[in-house]
Amino acid sequence: MSTVNLKKLAVGMRTIEDLEMRLKFNIEKNGELIHITRNKPKRSEELCNGGSLFWVINRRVLVRQKILNIKQIIGDNNKFFAAILLENKIIKVRPTPMKPFQGWRYYENKDVPPDLTDDGFNDEYNNELSKLGLY
Repeated sequence: MSTVNLKKLAVGMRTIEDLEMRLKFNIEKNGELIHITRNKPKRSEELCNGGSLFWVINRRVLVRQKILNIKQIIGDNNKFFAAILLENKIIKVRPTPMKPFQGWRYYENKDVPPDLTDDGFNDEYNNELSKLGLY
């Protein structure tokens, strides 16, 4: 079975640290790290086969989290939602420009940016290197 990923805008987040604070709140509220979405991805099996959720912050893909599972939950008014269970670890990736979009989108393996090693550079420096095409 193949693997596929998701990409999602981190709405209202300006930095990776903002996203980390939101994720911490999510764990405190839900007892686990989940991202709730209205529609269950049709390719759920491929997502749970090693896929990741890539977060877009300020029009750049900056980090990813491994998708552990996708389950159905019941919200208010007995409406069904999908809960994407994420690993509580953020992995930085090469900053990659991304045009705005709504909701989430599939992100094929051939298109995803590579992970960054711990190079000692801060996020602003990595963004500048990416803009200059030096990554």
